[in-house]
Amino acid sequence: MDPVLAPAVTHPACVPAFAELQDEDPFSSLLKTRLTEMIRWAEKQNPRSRQVAIGPSEIGDQCDRRIGYRIAQVPACNTDFDPWPAIVGTALHSWLDDAVQAWMVEHDDPSWATETTLSVSEFVEGHSDLYSRQFMAVIDWKGAGPDVIKRMRKDGPPVGYIIQTHIYGYGFEQKGWPVKKVALAVLPRAGWLKDMYVWSADYDRNVAQAALNRLYAIARKIVSMGVLKKGHLWDQIEA
Repeated sequence: MDPVLAPAVTHPACVPAFAELQDEDPFSSLLKTRLTEMIRWAEKQNPRSRQVAIGPSEIGDQCDRRIGYRIAQVPACNTDFDPWPAIVGTALHSWLDDAVQAWMVEHDDPSWATETTLSVSEFVEGHSDLYSRQFMAVIDWKGAGPDVIKRMRKDGPPVGYIIQTHIYGYGFEQKGWPVKKVALAVLPRAGWLKDMYVWSADYDRNVAQAALNRLYAIARKIVSMGVLKKGHLWDQIEA
């Protein structure tokens, strides 16, 4: 029920939203609500939003329990979050994919492969953003705020991001494509193209294999402890 249209009769959950709208023009408030509703709905239709199996971007997570929840496909309970950063990231990836494909056509340059589906293992499938045949390099696009980019320049990328690139490299190896380098191209969500941060390293399959071994070890622990039937035992999976 719209608090703008019926301010005297609203659902309890609508009260906070109405409180924010008190100083706004009623039609502007109504329009904002409708547009937000459409955007949220569209994001939920995104295949990545419906992804069930764990993906390369999650395998490097430092929390065993979070990985365990994904392996066990435990439904998320904290789902009331703002999807806008994810939407911006998806739009950024889509635009960059189109841009690289247009470049290859215009410049007769087939040395790049855009989004590529990779079978990393029997249980893990990934989608790599970019691969350079010339450099035998895997490149993963990231979008970030200026503070995050500044921190990466100082301390390097998060471990999870690094592991993700090596897992993509491993997936390309399984596909029969040579990999020498892995890289992250981090683009600013606010700022300028010159602020792009690029990190790269020699590809190391041992990094990917260690991450996959850890994934399987967590899965074995969940099964051996019978966690799926004894929910209270999740506390014994390291967080």
